[in-house]
Amino acid sequence: MYKRIVNAINFTTSFTILVLFFAMGTALTSGARAQRISEPHTASAVIAADEGWSKAEETGDIKYVDALLLSEYRSISSDGKTYGKSAILAHTARDKNNGEGAAKVEQWRASHPYRTSVEINGDVAILSFVQDKGLDPKPVMSCDIFVYRDGRWRAFYSQHTEAEK
Repeated sequence: MYKRIVNAINFTTSFTILVLFFAMGTALTSGARAQRISEPHTASAVIAADEGWSKAEETGDIKYVDALLLSEYRSISSDGKTYGKSAILAHTARDKNNGEGAAKVEQWRASHPYRTSVEINGDVAILSFVQDKGLDPKPVMSCDIFVYRDGRWRAFYSQHTEAEK
């Protein structure tokens, strides 16, 4: 009788461990699948990625910016200076929990109305910000180039001008 009880306990323990491993495997697989969910290959998804980028820089969300920018990302400022991913991440870190940055951006946007346009060719998207001043010429203020990799739009290059002046 004692042997049957021990065997039953061993079976129950083994069964419980097996169920736990199965549950953990399912959870890990579900997590991996969740990470593989793709962004749409559309202009609206490019705009959403860029808007998320702006918000992340305003609020200091380094994790978002780090995931968005490719390691070879470059930004050319209106004065011709080049900045890489590490410089953008450092700038984002400085603005963490700083409401001042967000307020400055909103003030700038209010005085510089613009519209966005997206052109997609294969896995490359060019997002342009065009000054919107009624009947005035509409110069391009800046553009961002995104590449669709691993099911997500990732920033590769940015170019800025002084067209808003």
